Amino acid sequence: MKDYNPKNTLKLNPEQEAIKAFRQEEYQRKYAIRSEDKVNQEGPSPKGQFDIQLQALARELVEKASNLTNDKARGKVDNYDYSARMAIIERSVNELGAFANAVERETANYNKNLQEGTLSYGMDQYDEGVLQGLDQGTITLGLDKDGRAVLNGKGMNPLEGEFDVNIYDVNNIPTPVPKIKPINLMLDPVAKELGVDENGVPLLKVDKYGNKMYDSGPYEDHHLEVLDFSQKALEGMGINGIRSYLADHMQMPQSQVKMLMEDQSYTDPNGIEWDNRGTAEAFGSMNEYIGNKYNRLQKPHPETVTKLAKHSAQKIAQEKGIRPEDVSPMEILGMEETVSTPPTTMPSAEAPVVEEAVAVEETTPEGGISVDELIKKYS
Repeated sequence: MKDYNPKNTLKLNPEQEAIKAFRQEEYQRKYAIRSEDKVNQEGPSPKGQFDIQLQALARELVEKASNLTNDKARGKVDNYDYSARMAIIERSVNELGAFANAVERETANYNKNLQEGTLSYGMDQYDEGVLQGLDQGTITLGLDKDGRAVLNGKGMNPLEGEFDVNIYDVNNIPTPVPKIKPINLMLDPVAKELGVDENGVPLLKVDKYGNKMYDSGPYEDHHLEVLDFSQKALEGMGINGIRSYLADHMQMPQSQVKMLMEDQSYTDPNGIEWDNRGTAEAFGSMNEYIGNKYNRLQKPHPETVTKLAKHSAQKIAQEKGIRPEDVSPMEILGMEETVSTPPTTMPSAEAPVVEEAVAVEETTPEGGISVDELIKKYS
């Protein structure tokens, strides 16, 4: 589209605004669950069937099921209540094993990172309080009064103090957040590879006068490359990796990391949409870092040097009334000769090499720049 401008897509009409608000509300309802809500639920949210059972609580559930069946046989419970209460028991039996496995896995993972000093400061402190509580026994697995499997007890947030834990959903057992590797290991190679070929040579370009040059270009020319790399890198890092990036490498306070990561469905000032504002901040940091590391590489092409050297020789020869072949290289370079030298012929250009070039706008005047200035400009 000839007149298409990405920024214009941010100017929504009233209907689009209403649709956007509806979608964001649904997105928040499904995905923007704060850690406090995950660990302090008002009701259960079962997620499928599980096979492993904890024997002690399983036996208790079997007894409940047996008693419920007897009550139905005696007419104390109707079919509707029996089905509803039996469904809760069956669900809890299936969830017990999953809770036990998840707790064992995540607390072991937490303790391993704690021991090795690799826990990220970006880890939500409600999550960390739950894992410590499980490890310390202040949070235990049991059944509530209705027979539902639940993790409950007290957790400790070092920033906010003690908090209640009621986890009915196995998927809400927190996962430790380890530190990611130093960002320079990931970003330095990107800065080094922008605008160069596989051998590290700047790409060939041609200015408006037809002069060839090797130039990796200004950093702004690589915006899309950097954006594409960053989006893939951030996706690969995942939510926990981004938390670590913000806290451990950008050194943001944990409370700020929490706020950014819970600001869901975020659109940055350039119109780029992100899953959350924390990811957008991480991209901004990556972009700035790569830009600071980027070193623009420029050097003249041999054909351009030869072309301008011949032009300079012709100009000097015309002024002195001599043949261009009699102009010395020192004169062409604008340097005074201290020792007389015999006339030197201009070197002929080497056999042409087929190269792909990109047309660019440059300030090199048509034949009006000296060879030494050219070399300084592109070296």
